[in-house]
Amino acid sequence: MPTEEAELASPDPAADPPVPTELLDVPPPAEEPPVPSVDAEPEPEPEPAAEPPVPTVLLDLPPPADDPPVPMVEAEPEPQFLVPAGQSPPPAELPPVPTVLLEVPPPADDPPVPTVLDDCANAVAVVLASKAAANAMWVSLIM
Repeated sequence: MPTEEAELASPDPAADPPVPTELLDVPPPAEEPPVPSVDAEPEPEPEPAAEPPVPTVLLDLPPPADDPPVPMVEAEPEPQFLVPAGQSPPPAELPPVPTVLLEVPPPADDPPVPTVLDDCANAVAVVLASKAAANAMWVSLIM
């Protein structure tokens, strides 16, 4: 006796619908009307307009200005002495440090910045206080 699992695992091939094997009769495609033929020769395309000739006459340009001569350096420049970190170069090579103090005017008296109180910040407290007062008034009326 087959179990339910065996029946579910192997379905009955007769339960599937049959697949049609006959070809359907399809009408032939409609014939398109023939394209009328033209016996006349097509008109030739017009030739593009001739481009104007490129001028070949050389312009009279003034001769280039004489460039200044490049100076020739014959002697090698003196090597720059590198100073190791933490050492200062010889004092003769440093420019003098200015010792004159500049006069700085005193700071201008700025007007004080006005302090603006935010009335909206206490609006909730005002509303709560007024509700509490109203509730207290109703309680006193009821008693």
